[in-house]
Amino acid sequence: MLLTAFLVVLSVVSYWAGFRAPAHPLQYESKFGFVALLGLALFSGYFAWREMSAIAELAKFIDPVPSITDVSYVPTSAEVLAISKFIAAVPVTGPLSASGADRQQLVKDAQNRRVEYWVLSTRLSRDSVVAFYREAAPRRGWSLETDASPWLSFSRDLDQLTLFVSDQSPRPGSKVLYAVTVTTGNQ
Repeated sequence: MLLTAFLVVLSVVSYWAGFRAPAHPLQYESKFGFVALLGLALFSGYFAWREMSAIAELAKFIDPVPSITDVSYVPTSAEVLAISKFIAAVPVTGPLSASGADRQQLVKDAQNRRVEYWVLSTRLSRDSVVAFYREAAPRRGWSLETDASPWLSFSRDLDQLTLFVSDQSPRPGSKVLYAVTVTTGNQ
């Protein structure tokens, strides 16, 4: 959020220097700077908003790990799907490329599922995080399917929730990656 505020201030200064100040040799560059900085401020603001809303979004599915120190933005499944559609439309040849039909099927499969991701940092150790989610209360009805620390896998109806917990060595604490796959249609 601090970066967004800084970029907004710089874009205001560039606006003044490019459009309001008396004529000067860098006026054209200031106009360009205003447009570029405003775009960066909007982009940064979107990321800041996604990070601020991440914990509330995650809490709709499962209790977030306690002692959160940081939240990282992860693209939504809709954003990943848009990228996947673009990639599927690009003609690719070579030994590692999937056929056009295979890539189209991957996109179709992705359209039937909504996948949400969150990455949270916590002061808790990896073992403490795993122990927290082994308890039934914070899981909110998710059944523990796989307990292979640092991986935990849960299911509820046709939906899947996967956690991966890693140490933040050499710093204390751990990072937790949450991936929730919600089935939205027939497969």
